[in-house]
Amino acid sequence: MATQHARHLLLHDTEAGCDPGGEISGKPRHQQPFKYSVSSSCSSGQSRLRGLHWVPQLFERSAAQCWDPAFDSAILEEACRELCFPQIRRHFRYALSYLAAAGLLWGMYFGANGYCDATTYLVPAAAFLVLCLLLFLFTFTRPYARLYAQASLLLIAVSFALTLALQAQTGGFPGLHGADLDQNLSLFSSGRRTPCVSPVATFSLCVEVLLLLYSILHVRLYASLLLGLLYSVLFEALGWLGPAEGGDTTPEMLYWLVPARALLHLCAHALGVHLFITSEVRSRSTFLKIGEAIMDGKDLEVEKVLKERMIHSVMPRRTSIPRGQIIFRPFNMKRMEPVSILFADIVGFTRMSANKTAPALVGLLNDLFGRFDHLCELTCCEKISTLGDCYYCVAGCPEPRPDHAYCCVEMGLGMIQAIGQFCQETRETVSMRVGVHTGTVLCGILGMKRFKFDVWSNDVNLANLMEQLGVAGKVHLSEVTAGFLDDQLYLLIEVTILNFGPVSLIFEGAG
Repeated sequence: MATQHARHLLLHDTEAGCDPGGEISGKPRHQQPFKYSVSSSCSSGQSRLRGLHWVPQLFERSAAQCWDPAFDSAILEEACRELCFPQIRRHFRYALSYLAAAGLLWGMYFGANGYCDATTYLVPAAAFLVLCLLLFLFTFTRPYARLYAQASLLLIAVSFALTLALQAQTGGFPGLHGADLDQNLSLFSSGRRTPCVSPVATFSLCVEVLLLLYSILHVRLYASLLLGLLYSVLFEALGWLGPAEGGDTTPEMLYWLVPARALLHLCAHALGVHLFITSEVRSRSTFLKIGEAIMDGKDLEVEKVLKERMIHSVMPRRTSIPRGQIIFRPFNMKRMEPVSILFADIVGFTRMSANKTAPALVGLLNDLFGRFDHLCELTCCEKISTLGDCYYCVAGCPEPRPDHAYCCVEMGLGMIQAIGQFCQETRETVSMRVGVHTGTVLCGILGMKRFKFDVWSNDVNLANLMEQLGVAGKVHLSEVTAGFLDDQLYLLIEVTILNFGPVSLIFEGAG
């Protein structure tokens, strides 16, 4: 039942996993930011191997079938085959190079041996070399990615045919059935056509073909095993056709010859199966480790981004933090000028907070200050802090800017528009009183715990005073700040405040 449920999850583009109780659960794949996911928290055959403790687990997340090394997830299996394809192609090229070299050496042997028929031996060897060359060139084309299994089958089929044809020719090889050495030499000296390949050579070719079958033909293990057993049966059947016609084999020879050859074939198959399983387990284990390392790297990148955002929320981006020190950082103060300082206060906040609960009031402030934080980014201002319903920021610090006054003025006008939109949405009757002054500040990070970036100077106090003496709905500027502005862009009205001097009010932007 669990297996059917897992298949249903995979068919519907979901990610299947095992809970601590062994049940299979899943969640939609579209919630994951990556194409494939690798989890090491559970193994694939957990629910299916409860009653089969004797079945070994080949690798993490392996399926229950030990005769078919594969992942328990079709998504993981597809990803593994896709990422391991370059290695498969490289192994296939190595096999082609080896077979081409072996075919060339056998061709040279057939050409140097005067007893070999050129049509029977040299032509197939040359054709096999041409086939290896064509398959090698085919591996550089795009269709090979879709037809690599068919190309491997073609190579194995041709290798089967050539080696079986050689095995059929060894029935009359001298010395096959216990003839004397003198009789063998007389057969060669008489000029009679005899087979050019001995049974020992053909059997070595048989073992090589079987090992190539298990190492380059990337199909299921049981399919490779069936093909290999069929090839072994045909190889021995063709080898015994010659002796059956000659009648040289005695029953005593069969008692030890048949079991010995069968044991040799079984050993060759066992070695091939071992190579097959070892290769599959190694590739899948490496794939899992690389996948987990990549996902851990992605998690570290996400955590790094979150950490940087948290740090930049309390200090400017350009503030340097020396490393390798016991304390967080040494106290460092920097003097900067000219810097524009903006203070803003909510007019009517006391009346608004009188009829609201604390959570509702904090929620409204969070909404409003969130809009102001967005305006800070748009106007290139640096937020300093909030004090109750007071919000203040600077421009030109900690990174100097020639347009610092414009940034603060645009910030103030934007705050007035933002609180107007806020009142329309929440049906509140509040406004903003904004004051801006330009001067010299001392800036730095203060403290070692719960530290913050802050500015200090008498000009900061003057900017705060500008806000306190200002008019609601207007940006209140000092004479110094007005000197950095263009009268063509803003409508400036000069007024005089008792015990302070002349200041300017911006009623609206002219541009």
